[in-house]
Amino acid sequence: MEEKSFKQTRAEGVPMTHDPAQRFAKMPPSPVERDLVEKRCDYLKEAVLTGSAVSFHWAEAHCLEDDQTYRVNGHHSSVMLDRLNGSMPDGLWAHIDYYEVATKAALAFLFRQFDPMVSARKPADISGAYQGLHDDLATVPKASAKKAIEGVAWFFGRIVGDDVPRGDDRYELFGQTKLHPFVLMVGRIFSATKTPEFTGPVLGAMYGTWEREPTEAERFWGDVAKQGAGQEDKHPTTALDTWLTAAYECRGRDKPKEREIYRACVLAWNAYRTGRSLERIGKYDAKKGAPDLE
Repeated sequence: MEEKSFKQTRAEGVPMTHDPAQRFAKMPPSPVERDLVEKRCDYLKEAVLTGSAVSFHWAEAHCLEDDQTYRVNGHHSSVMLDRLNGSMPDGLWAHIDYYEVATKAALAFLFRQFDPMVSARKPADISGAYQGLHDDLATVPKASAKKAIEGVAWFFGRIVGDDVPRGDDRYELFGQTKLHPFVLMVGRIFSATKTPEFTGPVLGAMYGTWEREPTEAERFWGDVAKQGAGQEDKHPTTALDTWLTAAYECRGRDKPKEREIYRACVLAWNAYRTGRSLERIGKYDAKKGAPDLE
């Protein structure tokens, strides 16, 4: 058996009680195992106690080189479950795989096969899953829909001050059908041109303006995305596009912060709504913040 090879000998599903949890938690760890991180244990414990845990994937390997059986996957979950002292909810299972390796060196290669980054669920996958529940959003590119919902969450959290979902929970906002016209608008604008400068606070400002006046918002942001759509330099859409592009390309300490970017968007929108030209987007004053949207 080569150092990069392993052989699976069997697999089984085990209803979760304290006994298998304790056995796995106390099993000699593989020398290549990750260190215990309490945050990971806390995350798994919350999943168990809230009923969102799925079957745990555990694995052990018998090494022929030293005739020793090692735990090779399931460190955090087994330790967390062992700490519950049998008070875990009903309905939990563990899927256990059994392997054989010729040398200890092969344990590292086996370890790499569990939870590889290339196949892990990413935020884009989670966002796409929630978007996929709604047929009316099927035509919106997933990357655009993700940005739209993140913009909504940014606006409500940073500007309105609401307690909004964080992390992957943000994408549950797809369930609010009143937001779908905004997601569709973002899809139309992003499909027409590439807009890397439209970062989180820009999408937040887009949502804020859409709340004020959807038709005007689509016209305004559509022109900003097209470099002002041929308007003169002092037109609000042209001025904002120039400012956002420079901000996106800026690096280091001078790169504008999110609040500053949002303020620039509001200044341009307010000038657009009142028919004024925009000479410049002045320096940000954190004490003053951003004006209200017109």
